[in-house]
Amino acid sequence: MTLQHDGYNWIVRLNKGEKLIEQLTNLVKEEKIPSCWISGLGGAESAKLGFYDLGTKKYNWQTIREPLEILSLQGNIAWQNGELVLHIHGALSRADMQAIGGHVKELTVSGTCEVYLHKWYGDDLQRKKDDQTGLGLLDL
Repeated sequence: MTLQHDGYNWIVRLNKGEKLIEQLTNLVKEEKIPSCWISGLGGAESAKLGFYDLGTKKYNWQTIREPLEILSLQGNIAWQNGELVLHIHGALSRADMQAIGGHVKELTVSGTCEVYLHKWYGDDLQRKKDDQTGLGLLDL
């Protein structure tokens, strides 16, 4: 991973074989990023994506092990009970141009992945468990 910081934002380049969630978690801890918004694009060799079922209050996970284009990564970094929470969704494309997407639990980079992190300047964003949905929602 390589990065540049302009005092406000981070531009991150992940390299082949690096894991998105692991690298972003390490970056947030090392750079002491309090909260931020995330966007990105690139390529992946595999991804584990989830769809949240409100009825069961559980994620249904699927691992895709094939070359993928990362059309878009969108998300944020917040905190819940003192723990870092990366909430990232991804839209990906298979070689036949069919799109898939969901909550990104893991993603392994193929050629590259370029990620933009924009720092939130208010108080650290916090999440709080919502009993109705079972999700940790932003506590605004």
